[in-house]
Amino acid sequence: MAFYLFVLLVVSFAVEALTEIVIKSEVFRPFRELIFKLGPFFQKLFTCGYCFSVWVALAAVSAVPDLVLPLSGVFGVNMLLTILVVHRLSNVIHNVIDKWTDKYYSMSHVNSGD
Repeated sequence: MAFYLFVLLVVSFAVEALTEIVIKSEVFRPFRELIFKLGPFFQKLFTCGYCFSVWVALAAVSAVPDLVLPLSGVFGVNMLLTILVVHRLSNVIHNVIDKWTDKYYSMSHVNSGD
């Protein structure tokens, strides 16, 4: 069980990291600009980390099938629930990292009572 939780955490960190790289990095800017030409759906998808992380979680859980939580007798339901768990866990990781790095790189919190 501990190993499973470790893998779940590692995959969730990977989902968060890949989402950040694709959505925000300069390296992926040309790719995003190319994708934006496909229409507003793709523009929204590739500018919304919350939205994009769902699809990254889908790819990650598909790549690591042993990660699928055995919560019901239906594989599709188990897959969907696992994708949502990885997605939300990656969002929590993102929020913690964002809050920490905002305080680390910004002096706005000094004397603000935070």
